[in-house]
Amino acid sequence: MKFSLSYNLRLLIFFFILIAVCCSPIWGVEYFLNQDGSGHIYSASLIIEILKNNPFFTKYFAINLVPVPNSSGHWILVFLLQFFSPFVVTKIIVTITFAGFVAAVGWFRYQTVGREGLKTSLLIGAAMGFNWLWLLGFYNFVLSFIGMLFTLGLFFHWREKMNLKRTVLLAILLVLVYFSHLIGFAILAGSIALLSLFVSSSKRKSTVIWTATAFVPTIPLIILYKFLSEEGGGFSPVWRSLTNPFSIQDWFLHLRAADPFILISRKTLPFFSFDSSTFAIFSPILWLILAFTCLFLLTVNYYKKNSDYLKNYYPFIILFAISAFLVIFSPDDFQLSNGGLLRQRFLLCGLLFLIPLYRFDNSNILKRIAWFCLIFVIVFQTFALWDYSLEMDRDAHEFLSARQAIQPNESLASVVLLKDSNRFYAQTLPQLDNYFGVGNNILIWDNYELGYYLFPVITKSISDREFIYKLEQSHWFSQDKPESRYENDLSNLKSVLESENNKIDIMLVWGSDPQVENVLSEWFESEPFFKNGNVRLFHHK
Repeated sequence: MKFSLSYNLRLLIFFFILIAVCCSPIWGVEYFLNQDGSGHIYSASLIIEILKNNPFFTKYFAINLVPVPNSSGHWILVFLLQFFSPFVVTKIIVTITFAGFVAAVGWFRYQTVGREGLKTSLLIGAAMGFNWLWLLGFYNFVLSFIGMLFTLGLFFHWREKMNLKRTVLLAILLVLVYFSHLIGFAILAGSIALLSLFVSSSKRKSTVIWTATAFVPTIPLIILYKFLSEEGGGFSPVWRSLTNPFSIQDWFLHLRAADPFILISRKTLPFFSFDSSTFAIFSPILWLILAFTCLFLLTVNYYKKNSDYLKNYYPFIILFAISAFLVIFSPDDFQLSNGGLLRQRFLLCGLLFLIPLYRFDNSNILKRIAWFCLIFVIVFQTFALWDYSLEMDRDAHEFLSARQAIQPNESLASVVLLKDSNRFYAQTLPQLDNYFGVGNNILIWDNYELGYYLFPVITKSISDREFIYKLEQSHWFSQDKPESRYENDLSNLKSVLESENNKIDIMLVWGSDPQVENVLSEWFESEPFFKNGNVRLFHHK
């Protein structure tokens, strides 16, 4: 017992030190901000205002009465906003989702294997936790994966001992994961269904029946969502990089696009100001592959001596194979109005299915190489996050200074002009104006998620939703993007403002570009009424 307590304490200290190091860039600056998270914060504040029946917002927005996924993170934000500023809430939710992901990986390993390899699993969780889906602020998605790993760990432990109590708890967990994210729920549902088949023949029938019963509460939710999805134009697959399936180059671009571990450009290094293609050797995905290769070699040696033991883990081998197939061949999305970034999520999932499989043999060299690779990824990504945090903090101080010039009961949109959009994967500035509307009677029109049907807050008018969707697709420009995209975005911006400019009282402009400003000058005053560095505010004419 003494050894057990000592081991658990050491493991807990290891976990908290790991989280403290990885999350230090989040708390080391005044403003840690991310891309989509800004929109989630504003939507959470809208939920609060709608519940208060604030007519300034209820005129345009309503709580989505259809039980949609993409909801759990918003309600956590609603709760946190009762006690903290939106900037502190952002830090808290980003930390919670990272730490929760790492803990869930460790839990998954413990429930499926036991103590062996727990520290390695925590390192894997931290290395994989540094993905740009997390950095962008996909809180609901990360929460769904946390719930998925927690539930799979329980079900693996229970699968031959299912009863009414466990079925009820499993049903509750399935509903919670559903309300977090549809993809996390779909992966969890498929994984549980497969695991229920890989039980002893004497227990299979009862396991399948109890498991099927646990899915009953989610069936009406899925049916309702299916009807709702038709508002998004239905589902049709899109391969965005694989335009020519017979092109080797297109296949390379297609596979490279599935990498979810890019926080900073592959062509640069944290705190370096120059680019070089040789820096690609430091890409975290390569070091993760090397780490998993070492673990695979260790595992092969182990199972050669313990071949019967592998039978317990056949489902995870099958799930990994399915995930790998989907990463290679599945579409990138089924139209952006229904969400996207499928293959990146499948890659994350596939690597997670390896967690129960690896074992340690007698080769300390391979284990040390795997640890070195994982620690390298964690250190590299932590420095990359520090670089990102410091830059965003500097820009945020300038950007957020415009808040003082905006009066209550005004509507706002932004146009952001960037010089470099390639250094960091997250583009925070185009969504940063959402913070102006949190706790204030200020209507923000370019919150991207209000242009979709699959979030807990929706527009009352379909035309408003279409306006927001079009505006959000064309309200930021970068000098390092192709000229054709620039011209297309400029044309789209002009088109949406021609018909809907009267909805915007104030236009915030970050940066400068004569062509963009020429378009804006048709409907907004030529001289700003507020200016501070890169940020300017213009009244509607």
